Amino acid sequence: MAGRVSLARRNLFQDRRRAVLAVSGVGASLVLVLVLNGIFAGAMRQVSAYMRNSPADVFVAQQDVRTMHMSQSALPPETVERVRDVEGVAWAEGLRYTNSIVDTGDSQRITYVFGYDVTTGRGGPRRLSAGQPPGEGEVLVDDVAADELGIDIGDTVTVMGAPFRVSGTSTDGTNIVNTTVYIHTEDFARLHSDSIAYVLVGAEPGVASDDLASLVAAALPETTVQTRAAFAREEANVVRDMAADVMKIMTVIGFLIALAVVGLTLFTATLAKLREYGVVKALGAGPSRLAMMVLAQAVWSVALGLGFAVVVAVALGGAIGALTPNVTVLIQPGSVLRTGTGALVVGGLAALLPLRRVLRVDPATAFRRSS
Repeated sequence: MAGRVSLARRNLFQDRRRAVLAVSGVGASLVLVLVLNGIFAGAMRQVSAYMRNSPADVFVAQQDVRTMHMSQSALPPETVERVRDVEGVAWAEGLRYTNSIVDTGDSQRITYVFGYDVTTGRGGPRRLSAGQPPGEGEVLVDDVAADELGIDIGDTVTVMGAPFRVSGTSTDGTNIVNTTVYIHTEDFARLHSDSIAYVLVGAEPGVASDDLASLVAAALPETTVQTRAAFAREEANVVRDMAADVMKIMTVIGFLIALAVVGLTLFTATLAKLREYGVVKALGAGPSRLAMMVLAQAVWSVALGLGFAVVVAVALGGAIGALTPNVTVLIQPGSVLRTGTGALVVGGLAALLPLRRVLRVDPATAFRRSS
């Protein structure tokens, strides 16, 4: 087997220019698939960034509300005290939340608005890129949105119909759909409502998040209680469902184009080596050995092409992120595995299609052509 693979490798790289063209053709076609999948995966990661970065182990929401996106949750303020009284709860904090517009006067963007207790900072962003947390009448703006909208610290923007002075900028809060801003919880209550949207809950040491969620749910059966991981997963799922049809169509089209290119490239590469296969046949190789050689050559082409595609896709992802910071390209191992598997299957079939011609090659003719 090792000898057949070695022979297939030598056969592939006998003409290095042709081998480079074959591997590059396979790789270039797979880049499209990896980048499309990466953009979708990055978008899903961005929309759940707030939940994933939260210090809360459990989120409590209005009954039947399982997401933030496209959802409205309202809980009485006393819900926070009720949660604090549950066994296993180390801390509980109310989070106010709504959708709005951040308006500079010249431009605007859809935004999530979070009203949080700045003394603890638990409901706020995980990291500031500049400035300081908001005081009363102040707002934190995500740094990507601030750059897009031309907002500097000290500027005044309109949020929820009221003017706010920008006290600083946060990170990891802007995606393809919208951005996030943070204001003082008292400002939120004054402008919108005294009710809270969610309760963030921290577990005591040694208490698992799943166990804590069960305890809180039992104590507050009129609410929806989820772990941080479950909440983030539900948020990503609702956005995925909204964009699923468009993204599936784009991904399927890209994948079919890539497979067609891979198949054509390996089909042509096999035909180009008919003379060499004829020589191997003359030396006593049977149909099974020729088939193994053809498949091994296809595997080498796809493996090298996939490696090339991953490198290029990662580089493109970095370039796209630098040019368009609100777009993240996330190249995941699962996407690489699925893409590589599909390319191997199609590449192997395409390489085997000319096998009948390989088996019918007259060895004498192959020797005459090679002389």
